[in-house]
Amino acid sequence: MDTERAKGVLKEACMNYTEFSGLVGVKPVTVRLAFSNNRLSKKMVTLLLELESNQKEEGEKKERVLVKEGMIKQTLGDERMAKVYMLPKNPYLRFIEFDDGTHGKIRAQPGKFGLGSVVKVKREDGDLWSLVGNYDRKDRLV
Repeated sequence: MDTERAKGVLKEACMNYTEFSGLVGVKPVTVRLAFSNNRLSKKMVTLLLELESNQKEEGEKKERVLVKEGMIKQTLGDERMAKVYMLPKNPYLRFIEFDDGTHGKIRAQPGKFGLGSVVKVKREDGDLWSLVGNYDRKDRLV
């Protein structure tokens, strides 16, 4: 294994020479010399290969999670239910939270939709959502 590839593996693992030397069981100066002189030991190479294979497995898991999240977002459609959780100083905004833990904002008249109100919204732009449906005087969806 060449040192450029080894440095890339260490960088992906968020590990420096000192931490790597603790895993290998040698002094940090030994690891620095091995990398600078292109003389990695067998133990260092096997450990680096193991780190690299773990990184590939984690990358594949992240890809699967992202694909699954994308599929879920597609099935949710445009309209979603949310709950008002915060009233900022701006009287025309309300912060909302969805069941999946994501957050957004809606525009509403001052005094409407207090804390805990459940609203039906659809996405407008970025984290801004617009109200959908008709609401009575007590902020309930009709």
